[in-house]
Amino acid sequence: MRRLIFVISFIFSSQLMAEEVTITLDRSWGLLIGDEVVASVNLPVNTSEIDQDSLPQLGKRHGPWLYLQEVVADGEQLQLYYQLVNVPAETRQLATPTYTLRTMAGELITIPSTSFSAGSFLNTTDDATTVTLRGDHQLLAADFTPLQKQLFYATLVALLTALIWFIWHIGLRPGKRLPFAKAVFSMNKLRWFGHKDVDSATRVMHHAFNESAGTVVIYSQIQQLWDSCPWLVDLQPEITRFYQQSASHYFARNSQQSADFDSLIKLARACRAREKMA
Repeated sequence: MRRLIFVISFIFSSQLMAEEVTITLDRSWGLLIGDEVVASVNLPVNTSEIDQDSLPQLGKRHGPWLYLQEVVADGEQLQLYYQLVNVPAETRQLATPTYTLRTMAGELITIPSTSFSAGSFLNTTDDATTVTLRGDHQLLAADFTPLQKQLFYATLVALLTALIWFIWHIGLRPGKRLPFAKAVFSMNKLRWFGHKDVDSATRVMHHAFNESAGTVVIYSQIQQLWDSCPWLVDLQPEITRFYQQSASHYFARNSQQSADFDSLIKLARACRAREKMA
């Protein structure tokens, strides 16, 4: 009989505690993933009488939706701080987990669940549930037309620049050269075009000597050349021979063979070498 009375009283007290436990949420609708919600639980006893080992574990997911971050005990109230870490595919009602607490006296207190609504992060259109993944897009062929045009114009400008430089170097620049530089250039042109004309080469050399000396130089007055161009003195034998051959070829009664073209261009190059060092 005593045992029966004890069991009946225990069941009655447990039902009384269950009825006295209430839970409310600070937000119960419009929740999205990542939102935080606080559940306030009113207990029939002071929280100091609750066995701490029976409290819900922190830093853990409770159920499929909520993650328990913190539990705050204040008098006869427990505050459970949750974060919504998962949402359903469509907006619907969800429920908080239930817990069973134990008092120091061994009595059990059940924390009931309460409902809240959570929204999905998918589109609310009718085809949201049948989203089909798209395959990788095939890369479009690159259009190199602008680059090809730029390359064409750049090449054209480079060719025109090279042509202008070549024309200036061949035709205009020699006018600003020193006498023997022009002489070597003129004799090279004769050779490039296959006109190894000794008379033309001789006239080119005479013109170079006259321009260097600043006067017309003849064989009988060749000293004027040494006075005006002392840097040619070490070529005196070759230059004197050139004037002798030129005088005997053009002014002698019995014309003699003048120097050949190769010896004349060789003399012009030797004079040019001294001219650069003068």
